[in-house]
Amino acid sequence: MSFDLKEKKHSLSSKLLVSVSGWLICAVLFTGLTLNLSWELEQGGVAINDAGSLRMRVYHMVSLLNQPNAAGAVQEEQRNFEKILGRLSESNPYSWLFSRSSSVPEQVNKTQSHWQTQIKPWVNELMQTGRPVSAAQLHQADLFVQELNVLVKLIEVQNTRHIELLRFFQVLLIVMILFTAFSAIYLLFKFVIRPLDRLKEGIDQVGRGQLHNRIDVLSKDEFGIVSAGFNQMTESLEDLYGNLEKKVKEKTQALEEKNHELSLLYEITAFLHETHTKENMAQGFLKYIMPLCQADAGSVRLLDADRRKFDYISHIGLSDEFLSAETCAALDGCYCGDSVKHSKAVVFDIHDLDKKELQCIKAQFQKFVVFHIRNHDHEIGIVTLYFHKNHSLNLQDLRLLEALSNQLGVSIENQRLVLRDKQFAVVEERNLMAQGLHDSIAQSLSFLNMQVQMLESAIKNGENEQAQENLTFIREGVQESYEDVRELLLNFRVRINKEEFPEAVHSLVKRFQQQTDVDVELAIQGNGPSLNPQQQLQVVFILQEALSNIRKHAQASKVTININNDAAFSMTIQDNGVGFDSDKIQSKKSSHVGLSIMKERATQIAAHIEVQSVKTKGTCVTLCIPEEKRVIL
Repeated sequence: MSFDLKEKKHSLSSKLLVSVSGWLICAVLFTGLTLNLSWELEQGGVAINDAGSLRMRVYHMVSLLNQPNAAGAVQEEQRNFEKILGRLSESNPYSWLFSRSSSVPEQVNKTQSHWQTQIKPWVNELMQTGRPVSAAQLHQADLFVQELNVLVKLIEVQNTRHIELLRFFQVLLIVMILFTAFSAIYLLFKFVIRPLDRLKEGIDQVGRGQLHNRIDVLSKDEFGIVSAGFNQMTESLEDLYGNLEKKVKEKTQALEEKNHELSLLYEITAFLHETHTKENMAQGFLKYIMPLCQADAGSVRLLDADRRKFDYISHIGLSDEFLSAETCAALDGCYCGDSVKHSKAVVFDIHDLDKKELQCIKAQFQKFVVFHIRNHDHEIGIVTLYFHKNHSLNLQDLRLLEALSNQLGVSIENQRLVLRDKQFAVVEERNLMAQGLHDSIAQSLSFLNMQVQMLESAIKNGENEQAQENLTFIREGVQESYEDVRELLLNFRVRINKEEFPEAVHSLVKRFQQQTDVDVELAIQGNGPSLNPQQQLQVVFILQEALSNIRKHAQASKVTININNDAAFSMTIQDNGVGFDSDKIQSKKSSHVGLSIMKERATQIAAHIEVQSVKTKGTCVTLCIPEEKRVIL
């Protein structure tokens, strides 16, 4: 704080503030004095006028006393006289800055006493008696007027003194203005213009390449601070210019290292994003990073938290004895396992370790470094690099290897997710296959089993006509089961790309016509974007299921299929079959596996499916994929 106050004391703004404040105080003081004197002069002029009017009023009263019936006028004049005399005794025409003269107040008191004791009594007497003014009384009036003249003279003398003081302060104001002007010019030159000239001269010297010159710091104000900063700048420029080649070389080397790191990071990242097994991925990763840090051996181990063990998936430069050691496999068996507790890479020096039976010590490694393999803070495993020599890794290398190890973790986790998605897709497709078999083959086989039982009973009872009827049902059921199996096999072999979608629809319709001899009217229109492969596959499966239901249950003679591919995709399948009760449509969805399969497939592609049916008037299936749900791949 003391340093700041000291610097503030010497600043140019503080000097200007003090100077302006001093000038302002003097200007206000002198201006106030001149205004005060002006007010005093105005009051003095009023007092002179009042004192002068008293003389006129004395003679006026004497004149009125010599006139008959003038008592009222004399009283009015007397009241005005006393009012003015009282105002003179109360007024203070003297400045509070100077010593007050006693002559004027004494003369006012003397005049007032003379009026009360000598003049006023005989004026009142003459006013009451009506007698004229005598010569003696007139003489007293003259003497009283002379006293008033003395009062006027004293007031004029005091006013003259105030005028002289007013002129003196006005001269002081003029002198102060002139002094301020010259002082401002001098201070401006000293504190602003001259420092600016020195700064300009220094800038010109720098512009001419004279970086060794410095500006003299002559003050501690802002210009002094700027001058010191300018000197520091020129010193830095001189140092940079003198060591420019060295610094450029250092920056170039650092840039090359960065480019090498980025190139290596890009190369390793590209490798990790290729399709590999975990073992090949880890092996390739070690081949990339070991030359980077001059490691003699390396290993990649994945963590099994349930077994609290590490499993080797790749290694380079390690013996079979090393790999088979139980201490290296257990999570808490060696220092590598302890490193899992740390948040960053851990460097171990063999000389600092106390477990002499460790395999890394037996293999005569001098140092090993453990890096975490993580994905979103989830511990996946560790990468360990071994060194025979006491090789040191700098902080930059450690950070790079940590980033690469984390990238390995991301790739391993992505591979796990891809495998899991594939397994889920297989399970889901098997579930749909099972539902399809249940809806078609299982129901047909159940019907055939019942017919076989009825056939046995008819043969046993000798009912030939019933047996022949059962044989007919069995033959038709076997044929229908054969067609269902053939249809399912064709359905599960469907593989579509964007160009084959219309062909797949036409092929499906053509096969349906061959199976049923039902007239099909197909219309495909719209210029919207193509569906992605998943959407196309599910749309075809839904169309297959709808046509299969029509073949099995509708007894239709005509089917109309409209596919409209605009911003939103829609497909309508309308038949003129027997239909079913619309009030039972919800129960049909839950009990009829075909309807459930269509609903599940629609859900997979975020589509809406609606089934409307009127008994004896057919059924309409409508599928819609909204614009916002379409994902173009």
